[in-house]
Amino acid sequence: MVTATSENELYICLMNHTTIARDKIKQFSSFSQAFGNQSTFGKFLTAPLHSMEDLQVQAQKKKEVYSSETRKNLVSVWKQQIGSYVSKSQMENLELLANENTFTITTGHQLTLFAGPLYLIYKVLHVVRLSEEFNKSQSGSKAVPVFWMASEDHDFDEVRSAHLFNQKLTWESEQTGPVGRFNMDDFNEVKALFSAFFEGKETEINELLAISEKGDYASYQQEFISKLFAEFGVLVLQPDDRELKRKFVPVILREISDNQANQAVLSTNKLVESAGYKPQAHSRDCNLFYLKAGERLRIEPTANGLAIDGKVYSKEELGQLVQEEPENFSPNVILRPVYQETILPNLVYVGGGGEMAYWIQLKGVFDVHQTLFPLIQQRVSLQLIDGALKKRMDKLNWPEERFFEHKDDLKKLFLKENEGDDLDLSVLYAEFNALRTTMIEKAKTIEATLESFAEAEAVRMKKQLESFEQRLVKQLKQRHEQTLQAIDFISERVIPENSLQERYFHWLQFAPSGAYNELLKHIHAEIDPFEADLIVVDLTK
Repeated sequence: MVTATSENELYICLMNHTTIARDKIKQFSSFSQAFGNQSTFGKFLTAPLHSMEDLQVQAQKKKEVYSSETRKNLVSVWKQQIGSYVSKSQMENLELLANENTFTITTGHQLTLFAGPLYLIYKVLHVVRLSEEFNKSQSGSKAVPVFWMASEDHDFDEVRSAHLFNQKLTWESEQTGPVGRFNMDDFNEVKALFSAFFEGKETEINELLAISEKGDYASYQQEFISKLFAEFGVLVLQPDDRELKRKFVPVILREISDNQANQAVLSTNKLVESAGYKPQAHSRDCNLFYLKAGERLRIEPTANGLAIDGKVYSKEELGQLVQEEPENFSPNVILRPVYQETILPNLVYVGGGGEMAYWIQLKGVFDVHQTLFPLIQQRVSLQLIDGALKKRMDKLNWPEERFFEHKDDLKKLFLKENEGDDLDLSVLYAEFNALRTTMIEKAKTIEATLESFAEAEAVRMKKQLESFEQRLVKQLKQRHEQTLQAIDFISERVIPENSLQERYFHWLQFAPSGAYNELLKHIHAEIDPFEADLIVVDLTK
């Protein structure tokens, strides 16, 4: 595939896949289907991202506002966080980041169990590919891929489980608060279940299994994801850090002094609604939490100041607390992107459709906090087809998009295509309706009170006809039992629980021996970061 990136440049991707338009797949939201054309969202963006040229313009803007002091602090903290296990390519990227002409291309996610599901690796490999293509497109600047851990998120239920090899693994824990600060005392059981899948397998999975439990879950996840993407040079950041938060103090102080950010979101929400979309994120008068042991407490404005867990602080008192312990002030969904763009020399944030839906609410917030709004891009979506799936899909010989329909509809369609004449009882039903009318009319001519009797008899006869039809369908299903079972198999892997494959399965589902490097390389080779439609990847090729 050759993809144009501007009038003067081309990049070549050696790919072997097909695509399906998002608007043909109902599992994608209407927003996700539309956001591939960023031009229609221009009023919510710094600029639409269409080409490498757009990245070059953004790099110049970021260079002008990102300080050398912030860069130096970031690199120092990062080396402390990952220095003991960093790979060669990751260290090279970290060293590059010390240069004022090096920027980041970032994605992020919550701390999901064992770095699932599939779309997490799509996110990461997307920023890898986009960074590579940017670096090829010019020589004046460099970009390195970054994974931002949402370690302060406190919704444990969203991240505690993973689906793998027909089992649901769940981390059973009573801990609360920011998931990244969880201790790992109760992690051994779920880790043992995960490890058991690969017992006796001499593959690279053993390096991940060998990672020891840390003082907190974020440290464990940072090493896990770093080692998972070690060959791709991905830098994994733990943002819940005192030194990094120091750079965010001016934003925190501005947020507790007034509610301009909230007003900016409310104003933008009207534009979002007028464009036909529902605002994704909820803004508050104060978009901050306070972190303490096992809790992430909302900071609530009151008539006398701001309250944390019932205790009221004046703005001056809370400002002093911010200076003393910045690490315990946590941005919510409205301010987290501002924190990210404050501490990173970032050009682009890559996220899912849901993330893009709340990012378009935020440009006014960035303006309030005097922070450059990045380019944003919806991550690629992929559908993986392994050998077992391909064999069954090929036999049906249907267009690929058809397999995203509900399995019951697919079975009806198959039977109609193959047994249409035998299943067509329209003549019988027409004759029955005529008979029903005749019965009722005949009853009325004899005695008016017999009409209800005739109606009841007609209902009984219709039920018998429906029972007859069901018996025929059952017999035809038995004739095609193997194919109908194949449809079940396909549906359970293409749209498990009527959701996209990428949202359900762990990536190791497609690397059952634990040899995941080959899978990552295959997916990396198939990703075109400017592809807006679903990429269908045949893993047998």
